[in-house]
Amino acid sequence: MIKSKGFGLLSVIIIMIITSIVSGVTTGVIMLNNNDINIKNYSDDEDLKEFIEVYEVLLSKYYDNIDKKGMLEAAENGMLNFLGDKYTTYLESEEYQEILDELSSTYKGIGIEIKGREIVSFIENSPALKAGIQVGDIITKINGINVQDLNSDQIGLLIKNDKTDYVDIEVLRNDNFLNFKIKKEKLINKVVNYKMIDNTSIGYLYIKNFSENLDEQVKDALNELENNGLTSLIIDLRDNGGGYLQAAEKTASIFLEEGKIIYSLKNNSQEVTYNDKTKESKNYPIVILIDNNTASAAEILAASLKDSYNAILVGTKSYGKGKVQKVIKLDNGDSVKTTSAKWYTPEGICVDGIGITPDYEENYMNTGIYNDSQLEKGISILMAY
Repeated sequence: MIKSKGFGLLSVIIIMIITSIVSGVTTGVIMLNNNDINIKNYSDDEDLKEFIEVYEVLLSKYYDNIDKKGMLEAAENGMLNFLGDKYTTYLESEEYQEILDELSSTYKGIGIEIKGREIVSFIENSPALKAGIQVGDIITKINGINVQDLNSDQIGLLIKNDKTDYVDIEVLRNDNFLNFKIKKEKLINKVVNYKMIDNTSIGYLYIKNFSENLDEQVKDALNELENNGLTSLIIDLRDNGGGYLQAAEKTASIFLEEGKIIYSLKNNSQEVTYNDKTKESKNYPIVILIDNNTASAAEILAASLKDSYNAILVGTKSYGKGKVQKVIKLDNGDSVKTTSAKWYTPEGICVDGIGITPDYEENYMNTGIYNDSQLEKGISILMAY
């Protein structure tokens, strides 16, 4: 029985996967490096000359000492704030790395899932499980640090931020304190969970975010569900803040017929429409669950399947992020995340600031057989086919 949205994953922190990054940072991101842009020569730019002149005057004539680095950082922030775009921001190197970690197809860790301080499950091929850790163990120390007053996020950061190859963990089991030294291993960042709805031929597919290898995970899930008799599908995009644009495109292509529109991008010079170029497609009924936290790449998938596949949307209006960002890494290791384009649905609508309205408006309530009113509505729609 499904107890809550996403099989309860929303209440569980996966160690080494940082969940504290707000959607404004991670949604709709396209990673680029310095080789992807041309740094122009602005030596003849009169406006820039004026800026440099003011800078030199202040350094030479101001009566007091000046924090040059702080003043230039303030100037950078001024440029970013001037645009009035909340998604265009300066990222410290640590923030940039968090985005990479969140959306990476793999990560280096010990493979445990915890709720509070309790270990509730393990990632497949978990080093912690092989070392002897058990479900129900209560974490008391990480690398000698007492964690009894820490939450899941904080414990996860302790393990993530440790740069060694091993993690020392003390756990409480049956009133006994046990110590384990666990070697970190390269693990797959699982962002998909799935199952057949009990006593039906309806498959359920929960997508956490749009990471590098999402389409591969979705294909594997669909293969297993279809082998188990799937005739219709629920895709759960609730609380999904997005991720890589290409992941949304590749995932939509799994379902759409060749030639169908996925989305369009419009920047300051052109508009490009992206169509499905694959031979692969599906033809069974699909319901997509969305809510106010369904954003960016998740909205692209929802809109493309609604307009080009006739999928049915259930839930509440989505977040409304119709802009795409590129992250440009600077020479100092930090980055600038800048909005590079607006995206449009197959019907030519930019959802920025307005969101996507579901076909069936349904507020989430912890009721019914599955303790999830939105899921119940999706099941009832598909049962009527």
